[in-house]
Amino acid sequence: MILDSPSKLVDGVCKKTLNYADCVSAIGSASASDLKTLARVSLERAVSNTTNSKDYIDKLAKDKSRAPALIRALKECASDYESSAASFKSAKMELDEDISSANYDAKVAGDGADSCDTSLKATKKDVPSVKARNYYVKLYSNIGFVITEQLGG
Repeated sequence: MILDSPSKLVDGVCKKTLNYADCVSAIGSASASDLKTLARVSLERAVSNTTNSKDYIDKLAKDKSRAPALIRALKECASDYESSAASFKSAKMELDEDISSANYDAKVAGDGADSCDTSLKATKKDVPSVKARNYYVKLYSNIGFVITEQLGG
């Protein structure tokens, strides 16, 4: 299977992120002709991904067959994801007003996933589906940070 090559814009951004292939997978289909548009599209995808993941984690936390400590950790994760989604939304709104603030908010959006990782590790329970979602929040945070940094953040 031959994949389309990413645009030069996406290629240039993704080369500066934590994982080139995953970055291209996340934003490669974005139709953007400039960095600001790519930032907007990337942050919209980050909000959507994070919100959908929060909803998924909320459902896991409602499963009463899980250990009480894991349920508490999942509830903490859902709260962390709410904060991450808010940071991604703020970053998107700040693109036209204050690029340094957008850069900061894109960066700190990944903190929610780090906090969720810590909460889950404390339970000594492995939840691969949440671990994967944490990775993507961190990836989108990194992508948003790289793009806004190039915009002057």
